[in-house]
Amino acid sequence: MPKNIILRLSNEVGNQMFMYAAAYSIAKKMNRLLFLDDQTAFLLKKNISSYGLNHFKINAPIVSDDFKFKNTKGYLKRKFLIKTDFMRIKKRFFIEHKDKNKITNFNLDLLTESFDDNFHLEGHFESEKYFNDIKSDIKNEFTFKENDHFKNNFLYKDIKKFNSVAICLRQNRFLEGRGKNNNMNREKSKNFTIEQINYINKTVDVVKTKINNPQFFLWSNDLKSIPKNKFNFKCTSVDTSKITEVVDNRILSLFLLKNCKHFITTSSSFNWWGAWLSTNPNKLVFRPSDKNFSDYKINNKDFWPSDWILIK
Repeated sequence: MPKNIILRLSNEVGNQMFMYAAAYSIAKKMNRLLFLDDQTAFLLKKNISSYGLNHFKINAPIVSDDFKFKNTKGYLKRKFLIKTDFMRIKKRFFIEHKDKNKITNFNLDLLTESFDDNFHLEGHFESEKYFNDIKSDIKNEFTFKENDHFKNNFLYKDIKKFNSVAICLRQNRFLEGRGKNNNMNREKSKNFTIEQINYINKTVDVVKTKINNPQFFLWSNDLKSIPKNKFNFKCTSVDTSKITEVVDNRILSLFLLKNCKHFITTSSSFNWWGAWLSTNPNKLVFRPSDKNFSDYKINNKDFWPSDWILIK
């Protein structure tokens, strides 16, 4: 009888991709089959996030409802099983460890532990180190199903035509989630936006010394409220809402992003994956130090690939 890993997916597409890539690699190392729970976490956050990996040519199937924790009864059952799991010799759960500051790091301790034939894997696993040895496999898993269709729009054509440099600006960072919309978090979010722009401006100056005639393309989760007067360069906003066809804008945006030639990354998993999936062999990827931001820190100490260019 085969042994399985059941991955509990959650949050937005970039987070889901980290979870899947790490779980795919872990399943190979443990000689187990990988199954996906595409519902349990999202049922609690219907208006915040939704499953998105169905837009890629991934091989892992969706697990049956018998292994999901749906509705209130399922929620309570999961809580009880996690609480009592320490009493089992063969564990039913592995949940990524966080320190007291909610910081994680690359860790494969689970490879030495004993698990049930079907165990649930939970966590963000935001590090390339989990799948560094199977990069080509992961890139194949994240092949876009609508690859050819996504090429038929003006945004893609502009991005491919120029020496394109992708920039992502994450707005409203501290307002995400229920009960977060208050004066303090609004101020922190505004400050975080300005700090990102300051870092971007500094990086653009570096880019102009390394890349011939760069054309900058800007992604953001809130294009309308960007204080563009703060930028010291010209850029084109990537507004997928102008595309009238019915598509998942998250996936289309990621597809367009990964087709840029170079990248100025900020602290976003979506942004990270766009740069990582790029097939340009000469790409330059710039990334920030936490010192650029006063209220925000990357949650995984091993988040950034070692060959990305640090801007302090």
